[in-house]
Amino acid sequence: MGSEGDEILEFLGQHADQQFCSACLAFEFKLSFEGVDIALAAAGHQVALRESRAQCAICGRRALVTGLESNHDRSPAERVLLFLLDHRGRVFCHVCIARRLELNIGTVQKAVWGLRASSEVRIDDTACSGCGRSQFVLGGVLPQDVRKAIVTVLLTVANVLRR
Repeated sequence: MGSEGDEILEFLGQHADQQFCSACLAFEFKLSFEGVDIALAAAGHQVALRESRAQCAICGRRALVTGLESNHDRSPAERVLLFLLDHRGRVFCHVCIARRLELNIGTVQKAVWGLRASSEVRIDDTACSGCGRSQFVLGGVLPQDVRKAIVTVLLTVANVLRR
């Protein structure tokens, strides 16, 4: 991670109970908005970052703010997996998962990277159930007995329609 990312991470660590908007972080670290986004995405790979609509600790405006993720008993990977399993039958892109769980995109990317090999998660290239954009998405896998039941129903319907 670059020095900007390290500096922002150190700043967030010093203010662990606060969240900051991109404009204030850009001003504080003399970065462009794009530079802040890049630094935060990289930082999100290192530590869990929370993103939500709330009040910025510096300017007081209500905006999309970022801070350290500290108030959850579960890791980001566990939260992503539980979200996908709770929404079986639907698939979501990284951005929609990040928005729903109020996590930084880098944090979600790291969590998804660890879940890739899980038998409980499937990866596909199709439309996201959240935003509708066609891209790589993740979904919770249905248990084997449910999949068998669905196949049985589909075969039965196909046989009935053939008659």
